[in-house]
Amino acid sequence: MLDPARGEKIDSVPKGDREDVRRAVDVAERAYAKWSETPAGERSRLLFKISEVVRGEAEELAKSLTNEQGKPLGEAKSEINSFANTCEYYAGLTGRLRGAHTPFSTGEGYFIVTKRPIGVVGAILPWNFPVSLMGWKVGPGLAAGNTFVVKPASTTPLTDLKIAELAVRGGLPRGVLNVVTGPGATVGEEMLDNPKIQKIAFTGETGTGKRIMEGSSKYIKRLTLELGGSDPMIVCDDADVDLAVEGAAWGRFRNCGQSVTSVKRLFLFEKIAGEFTEKLVKKVETIRLGPGLDPKTHMGPLHNAEQRE
Repeated sequence: MLDPARGEKIDSVPKGDREDVRRAVDVAERAYAKWSETPAGERSRLLFKISEVVRGEAEELAKSLTNEQGKPLGEAKSEINSFANTCEYYAGLTGRLRGAHTPFSTGEGYFIVTKRPIGVVGAILPWNFPVSLMGWKVGPGLAAGNTFVVKPASTTPLTDLKIAELAVRGGLPRGVLNVVTGPGATVGEEMLDNPKIQKIAFTGETGTGKRIMEGSSKYIKRLTLELGGSDPMIVCDDADVDLAVEGAAWGRFRNCGQSVTSVKRLFLFEKIAGEFTEKLVKKVETIRLGPGLDPKTHMGPLHNAEQRE
């Protein structure tokens, strides 16, 4: 792993292969038998506990995230909190997983709809928000009683590995949350090819999403695909211009602009266009670029050399 700010090596992780994925899936499948039957209240308690232990290590986790991803430390702290918040949110919903009771139209009898977990889920994560997006996937999935095999992005696996370790320390049974590091061409493809994985949850670029949809069709896996976007911001003539400028700058330059939901273009009503543009330019001139761990930094580096080029 390289520090995006300096290009220096900071750590290394195993380069997993298909066999590593198979072992992780088998472990997750065995853990599912018990985890899926764990009472909702106990799953809720454990999710709250995971949130607690992650918050307890937030400072070190944020430094780890900044070192591997490049974003400023304040943004990294916010992302760690996002993971903890997600766990708390779904912990609160766990006890409300209810089905339905509906009478037949004839009035004779009724049918019952029950909600059940689906099994082993494969989560494939991006490098731009590796921690919060792991939370968005495993939070609701664990609450519902599923188990996971997680593939972090090859350039940002460190903090996800640490959080998985903290989850076990917080009481999550071994085998419920598994992380396999390695390239998409092997680890990712085995997740598509493995019939024991019932669902794939993916966040990333659209081309890869198409490949995942295609590969999952062999076993008709359930899919959640969060793919690329290109978002406009519209500023009307009755807007608070100063507030809109702050929003545009944050929306464009947060995480060095490396977000699906970043502001990609602006549409301005003519009445405020001149004022807005002048104030936005002045705002951008104040943005300080530097290493993410420097407290004076407003915007960190682009994540890797390929993007910079």
